[in-house]
Amino acid sequence: MYETLIVEEKDYILYVGLNRPECRNAFNPQMIEDLTNFFLTANKSSARAIYLYGQGKAFCSGADLNWMKSMKDFSEEENIQDALQLFNMFKAGLSCKLPIIGHFHKYVMGGAIGLASICDIALAETDTNFCFSEVLLGLAPAVISPFVLNKMQKSFVRQYTLTGEQFSENIAMKSGLIQFCGSKQEVKDYAKILFTQFKKAEPNAVKKTKKLLQHIQNINELEDIKYEAARIIASLRVSKEGQEGLEAFFNQSIPEWKIIEE
Repeated sequence: MYETLIVEEKDYILYVGLNRPECRNAFNPQMIEDLTNFFLTANKSSARAIYLYGQGKAFCSGADLNWMKSMKDFSEEENIQDALQLFNMFKAGLSCKLPIIGHFHKYVMGGAIGLASICDIALAETDTNFCFSEVLLGLAPAVISPFVLNKMQKSFVRQYTLTGEQFSENIAMKSGLIQFCGSKQEVKDYAKILFTQFKKAEPNAVKKTKKLLQHIQNINELEDIKYEAARIIASLRVSKEGQEGLEAFFNQSIPEWKIIEE
């Protein structure tokens, strides 16, 4: 049913795994479409919760840079529409009626932090690295920024989006991005505790509670920022600096704008 996901419902839990392990589960247009459709259809499931994870050695390395690099050949309007599809994927996840539990490991880079941000409960394994890597590539975390600010403390967002430095699962937990960290087994054991709790709770009450929380946070305000976020990333993708940054990443070279200390 999905080209880039593994989806299984078991004992009232919907398991959804990102399944592009050969490229660290990087987003591409097909994965964005698959995830959007999954979140929209999950509401019809009899499951009590969603368990989101990544296949292979890392959760997700962010956007597929080959895809991002190819966008230089697209028009501005095509770039905007492409960014809007990514935005709508995150919004579909945030709006999903079922609680979402995320299991993160090894690398959670760029847009993958957007997925952590739409989780109701995010769990991370020890030695997981998080990074808003966009500025290092001449880009900006435009599409994910409203979702991230909805989850993380603003002071952490400012530091790590502006510097592009990596931060640990402990920093992610202090910021509010994740709610639990431990070994792989400890994360799995804690997830089982959460599954048990969701199976004890009345499902309609859980959905109504999640809807109430979304209403209080005024999810509809996302529409106000959606097009501005899409325009920003669309312009940076095709800019000289953005393309130079992506090219430098592939060639392991140094972009012109990067200052190298002697």
